[in-house]
Amino acid sequence: MSKATMWVLAGAAATAAWGVMAADAAVKMDEKNRPKLFKQFGDHVNTPDGLAQDKAGNIFMAAPNFVDQSYAGTIMKMDKKSGKWSVFVAGLLHPDTKRGAPMGMEFDEDGNLYYCDNQYFFDKNYKSRVMRVVIGKDGEPLKIEPVVENIKLANAVRIRGNAVYFTDTFFDVAGKNQGGVYRVPFSAFKERPALLLPKEQAGNDPYCLGITETVPLEHRKDTAGADGMCFDKNGNIYTGNFGDGHFYVIKMRSDGSYDKMATLINDPKVFPCCDGICYYAKKDWVIMTDSERNAVLCWDIKAGKLGTLWMNDDTCGKDGLLDQPCEPMVWGDKLLVVNFDMSFPGLKNSKNDPMHTLSVMNLEPSGFSFLNLFR
Repeated sequence: MSKATMWVLAGAAATAAWGVMAADAAVKMDEKNRPKLFKQFGDHVNTPDGLAQDKAGNIFMAAPNFVDQSYAGTIMKMDKKSGKWSVFVAGLLHPDTKRGAPMGMEFDEDGNLYYCDNQYFFDKNYKSRVMRVVIGKDGEPLKIEPVVENIKLANAVRIRGNAVYFTDTFFDVAGKNQGGVYRVPFSAFKERPALLLPKEQAGNDPYCLGITETVPLEHRKDTAGADGMCFDKNGNIYTGNFGDGHFYVIKMRSDGSYDKMATLINDPKVFPCCDGICYYAKKDWVIMTDSERNAVLCWDIKAGKLGTLWMNDDTCGKDGLLDQPCEPMVWGDKLLVVNFDMSFPGLKNSKNDPMHTLSVMNLEPSGFSFLNLFR
């Protein structure tokens, strides 16, 4: 029996125990973990999404602004010293859609900012891109340029070594609910943007590391695949499906190549929706947002345990409670959580509220218990 099969069976065996735990979770959350309001934005940030931080600890947040498109998609910056927010740069407009839609972001070692330009909500025909904001020595943006093109829905992006990694959430191949994880070396876009193969050929695309498959849940009927993504300290990649919460790992071999994608959790009663993912190095945890249930979960890598850090009912977010959380990011001993608040069928979040918020949670000490899926 493969390890992946064992993981699936173990997750299924734990379903009954989780059902009781999940039912009580929203009521019995430890107040030590209660999210607080970190920042409330005006309508110019009506759909916040990705987070990143530079070497100085300044915070950057993407705002594709899908809910109210009268506002341009932008990237905001919070100066760490003053705490003041300002527009860092507007997303580069696509020549066909005339929109820029920054989502997942990360800095490289040279201080340049990469972001996913999600054009899927405007045009599903391979318009999305991975972009690079070239930043000068004074910290100001010099130019924005595409580095990877021919993407369906560019979502999360990470930089590791000499390559950019990202997720593509919808493949739109007939009869298959697929998404994927990609790795493109910097050398591939040294002179011009790298191009992905059409999704029908994704299995042969040299840049494709793994393909996810989604089984739509009856109450949501969402086919979205790979969404968030992160690395652990050993270079292993974690990702999960937005549509059904299927949670995967792609392990890195000793030579730097990657194994086939393997399942960690595949049970919507345990984890029905995986949005953003980040790594908490201090405790070797992967932290994930569950947009369906207004929750932040945690996977203990070494122990193979899943825990609920916080979960709350439908809210407008004005007091800092989770309002369709999408992107988590560790910031010192705290966790920042972006509230996307763009309603989809079947989520706790019932409407797009006039509050546009960023929450903060304490990571030390946290008062939540883990569920051991392997016991």
